[in-house]
Amino acid sequence: MTDERPRPAGLRAWLDSRTGYSALLKVLLDEPIPGGARWWYTLGAVLTFLLVVEGVTGVLLATIYAPAATTAWASTAYIQDTLTMGWFVRGLHSFGSSAMLALGGLHLLQVLLFGAHKAPREMTWLVGLAMLALLLAFALSGYALPWDEKGYWAKQIEAGILGSAPLIGPPLQRLLQGGAAFGTATVTHFYVLHVFLLPAAIGAALVMHVALVRKHGLTPRWGTDEAALARATQPYWPHQALRDSTASGAVFVALALLVVRSHGAELTGPADPNGSIQARPEWYALPLFALRTVLGGALENVATLLVPALGALVLGALPWLDRARSRDPRQRLVVMLGAVVGVAALGWLAYLPIRADRTDRSFQRSRAEMAQRATLARTLAQEGVLPEGGLAVYRNDPAYAARELFGEHCGTCHGFSGVPGGKEGPDLKDYNSRAWIERFLRNPDSSLHMGGAKIEKGMRPVQGDDRELHQLAELVYAETGAPDVDRAAVEAAETLFSEKDCDSCHDRDGTSPNIGPNLKGRGTLGYLVDLIGDASDPRLFGEKNKMPRFAGKLTPEEIGELARFVLAESRR
Repeated sequence: MTDERPRPAGLRAWLDSRTGYSALLKVLLDEPIPGGARWWYTLGAVLTFLLVVEGVTGVLLATIYAPAATTAWASTAYIQDTLTMGWFVRGLHSFGSSAMLALGGLHLLQVLLFGAHKAPREMTWLVGLAMLALLLAFALSGYALPWDEKGYWAKQIEAGILGSAPLIGPPLQRLLQGGAAFGTATVTHFYVLHVFLLPAAIGAALVMHVALVRKHGLTPRWGTDEAALARATQPYWPHQALRDSTASGAVFVALALLVVRSHGAELTGPADPNGSIQARPEWYALPLFALRTVLGGALENVATLLVPALGALVLGALPWLDRARSRDPRQRLVVMLGAVVGVAALGWLAYLPIRADRTDRSFQRSRAEMAQRATLARTLAQEGVLPEGGLAVYRNDPAYAARELFGEHCGTCHGFSGVPGGKEGPDLKDYNSRAWIERFLRNPDSSLHMGGAKIEKGMRPVQGDDRELHQLAELVYAETGAPDVDRAAVEAAETLFSEKDCDSCHDRDGTSPNIGPNLKGRGTLGYLVDLIGDASDPRLFGEKNKMPRFAGKLTPEEIGELARFVLAESRR
């Protein structure tokens, strides 16, 4: 009786007889590479590899992510901060998306340089452009899924841009966001687009693109002798395969190092429809954002619709516009010049908002406050998220009620960002520390202190050397009741207080009114309670006061909670 089971030595032959896999391998591995293996042929393979990375990491993230307005942020925070290596997987997915767009743009420029868009490869070029558009759609749709502050408000801008299109804009905007406003339907729409529709579309486009490349072959460098190319032609395996895998591995290592360095992709606090931040889109949408800002007004539709449509039309028609017989870029100077001008224009437009934001104190303050909320929310989320999800995470904070009071009554004028600009009252980060007091003495009208209040004939900068200002700051600091006061510096400042004429504006007995606040107990809980209750008290700011009176508006208990919150938050 013979054993008909396949033996290991004959397993490959048996499997091949049943599946014909060897013929498929031959098709994949025996592709002729004109002129032999080259590094400039690796870009397409690297992009395909990154697409696989995106698919694998996307599937892993989808096993945890919950697509609803109440659960999206909490599930993302769980992935980022609690799930083992979740931050790494999410970081790879996020940075991989940006890498694909950057390398896709580089591949497009390489194709232009090599003239690989010219006949008979017109369809290869068009399918490649469609894939680049799909990659952009992937990035834009994925950016909304965490449902955090940054992504939420960036999507509001993009939805507004879409809605500004004549005729078709409003219905498309409603379709995208699932109604008149953002909500759970918006999350699910972006999720279906990102997880189902776009993968199917780009998968079909990839198959078509590879088939067209195989039909017409890779495009060698211009000016190479056909006979020399034929003599040097090699099969894909092993030489080009080695280059492709090396380049893909190098890109993966670079991405992994970037993820480790940044500890994953950014996640801000949960989206707050009633809040607002100075939103900015991701880097790939900055040129359009800047163009919209530069033109604006009546030309906004030109910036957001006509210019991108015209650019897409020119790129799509390029195989027919580029009528030069040679692929040599020196014979196609108009196309090459257009590419240089286009890239330079995109780079310049992307840089404009970056440059403006670096010097915009209001923007920097908004970013700092958003980062502060993100840190708090993600810390609280590790204690669990309430069923309401999203913003309900803040209820885990023991100071939740006081924080709500502060946001409602004080947040317009004060913050805890430590970034100047944008507020009408002093910033309270590190309030009443030695450094805060000394900065105040040097420049009371700074936008971190009383500059926003614009008090007429307010306090002038205190003149003196570093030692004297340090001693005066220590004197004021001692009024807080801090246990680490430098008594020698306080004693030295007693004389300076009169010498610098500080006593002509400030008393220190706790009862006497003067031009400026009485400094007795400054910065203590009782002092803050009095200040919040009625800052126009004669022993505080008197007639110069611009702060609202909260005694009578808030209960004594609420004022006490606010005072304790300010002290605790300023020292966080």
